[in-house]
Amino acid sequence: MSTELVAPEAAGQADEEPIQVRMMRREDAAAVHEMIHELATFEGVPDGPELSVQDLIEDGFESSPAWFFGLVAERAGRLVGHAMCNRAYSSWTRRAFYIEDLYVRPTARRAGVARRLLQELCRIAVAEGVHRVDWHVLENNAGALAFYWRLGARDLRLTEGRAALRLDRPRIEAVAGGRLLSAARDEAEPELNK
Repeated sequence: MSTELVAPEAAGQADEEPIQVRMMRREDAAAVHEMIHELATFEGVPDGPELSVQDLIEDGFESSPAWFFGLVAERAGRLVGHAMCNRAYSSWTRRAFYIEDLYVRPTARRAGVARRLLQELCRIAVAEGVHRVDWHVLENNAGALAFYWRLGARDLRLTEGRAALRLDRPRIEAVAGGRLLSAARDEAEPELNK
């Protein structure tokens, strides 16, 4: 799932409860799972997410090390946004974070929720000696792109000419078993190790 700040709808009200950002807890898994599906629906793939609430609990709270960590934004006792992240390592800059999802519910958009989530993530990054934070965003999400540009984020397609690539589970298994694509396909693909 790509990282998204969904395009804003109605502006937040000045008299609303303050937004609290904190680390995700086990008891937040059901609400985060719901927001993952809301994001997938926005992206046009409502049946995309295959993980369960129990998967989130196992991978985030019962695995050692945890496969992800999350931040949640709360207002008036209700979760209104989340950021799902993992630790990565760069051979160029050392420690990094990757944001898998950044989502704000429609009723909380334009109220500073995404900014607060990213601010807290960056505070954690500074404290942990992280040198970069990476994520993906849909090209047609103009609201999110404008917000990210205001933060100073760089579009790696433009600044580094990098394409985002992925092997899904069937291809992971195929490669693990030594089953590569045909030579004709290989020749049609650009060289990956230049």
